[in-house]
Amino acid sequence: MDRRSPITSARRYTWLPALALAAVAVAGCSSSGGGSTAADTAPTSPAGTTGTTGSPAAPTGTPPATTAPTAAPSATTAGTPAGTPAGTGKRPADACSLLTSPQVIAAVGTAGPFSGTHPDPKDSKPVWGCTWGSRQSYAHIQEMDPAVFTTLKTNPQYQVTPVPGAGQDAYLIRNKDGRRPEVKFLAADGRAYTVEVVKDRSPGDDVNAEAEAAAATGLALLLSRSV
Repeated sequence: MDRRSPITSARRYTWLPALALAAVAVAGCSSSGGGSTAADTAPTSPAGTTGTTGSPAAPTGTPPATTAPTAAPSATTAGTPAGTPAGTGKRPADACSLLTSPQVIAAVGTAGPFSGTHPDPKDSKPVWGCTWGSRQSYAHIQEMDPAVFTTLKTNPQYQVTPVPGAGQDAYLIRNKDGRRPEVKFLAADGRAYTVEVVKDRSPGDDVNAEAEAAAATGLALLLSRSV
């Protein structure tokens, strides 16, 4: 495995006859011809060949040591955003703290005040979400199953329109006739959410579908930065 062995052996066999000839022919020149050539060539070649592992490479090993720390911070810096995706740990325990009544009024476009209430437990377990409601309208966000998020996205029974900028992935989904619009988005931490707006609870409110779709889209863009 060590490439120094064949190189060193080859040099050893070449060097001995050269030294013997030098000693017989010119005794005075043996130190300047055979000695200096062997001494200069032998250490230099192994060090240049395997300077990363051999003991002669200790001085040569200093630059790699300098290069290694330089690469480490950049790897750490690059890994921090990847290991900590946007949104992780930011979601508050209480979903109703995400929006204020004035924000909901501005998004929905009807009079308030809007007060937040939590969804009913499902299978005796609390559901993360909030409904900001008034007597006339409401806005709603709730965590959903990521598998359902994917299934609905490709369901041909609905109109599905991409919503750029809301989390990692988002789409507006509604019935074929345009009613009941909702925005579903996937956060950076893998959680999925649904956002719905009802502008008027009175019967025959289909006329508000486009306004509700726009309001749900705007709220999804806002809320996706907080979960």
